[in-house]
Amino acid sequence: MTSAATAASAGAATRHPAHLGVEGVSVHFGGVHALNGVSFEAEAGAIVGLIGANGSGKTTTLDVISGLVAPQAGTVRLDGIDLAEYLPEERLGVGMVRSFQDCRLFPELTVLDVLLLSEDARQEVSVLPTTLRLPWARRAERRKQAAVDEVIGAFGLERFRHHRTSELSTGTRRVVDLASIVLAKPRILLLDEPTAGIAQREAEAFIPLLRRLHQVADTTIVLVEHDVPLVFELCSAVVVMELGCVVAAGPPEVIRADPKALAAYLGASDEALMASGPVTGNDAASGGGTSGDAGERPGGG
Repeated sequence: MTSAATAASAGAATRHPAHLGVEGVSVHFGGVHALNGVSFEAEAGAIVGLIGANGSGKTTTLDVISGLVAPQAGTVRLDGIDLAEYLPEERLGVGMVRSFQDCRLFPELTVLDVLLLSEDARQEVSVLPTTLRLPWARRAERRKQAAVDEVIGAFGLERFRHHRTSELSTGTRRVVDLASIVLAKPRILLLDEPTAGIAQREAEAFIPLLRRLHQVADTTIVLVEHDVPLVFELCSAVVVMELGCVVAAGPPEVIRADPKALAAYLGASDEALMASGPVTGNDAASGGGTSGDAGERPGGG
């Protein structure tokens, strides 16, 4: 068994939130310096936001952390373990889960089926014991159904349980994607623009939704997001990137007061700062959940 596989087995047994350390990471694509000495930390259980203009290196940073891109220099460590030799699937084995901007769900499957498949992928029960209805297989099936029911309730998806995912709005499909991530039991979750492509009202409702995900999954989150107010409200630490470099890092209140950071993520415009505001009133009370269609509000009371 390789050292990566051994660590993966250990990680599967200990599902506490992980500490992430990114140290001096550089990535070059030909003559283009996508990342240049990027360093930051995500403490165990924290939510860390990466912000910056388009082309600043945020998504490339997630690609390096998740193992999709190999850096020319620097290290990525999870709880102090260097992940240089870990393939993406081996990083999944130690509890690292990556969510992309465009969630891809099986269009012909219902929400329930998608979530059952997600739970199957984590804790598969072979076909023969299930077909023979052996006692331990029946217990495993009951545990799987209970886990899925809990996540459906936590994310307000009960009314969509038997809807095909192709029938759902973009926002609601994004909620189903986040619910499936919880079933993966991540120790660290990499989220790439979870509010991309959804309506402004929905983006506001994602703040309590992401808080719920953080609480239910009991995980560390590294979040790439263009919605700066969402990042400042949700995250305990913010990393500001510009042209492949980290120009500032710290608590939101420190970043707000840093002129260099302000210039990097806002430039000459206030539009990013006005992208969304805090959820108020019934939205916050309902706990969020979204959709692009009128009347669809998973997570509502």
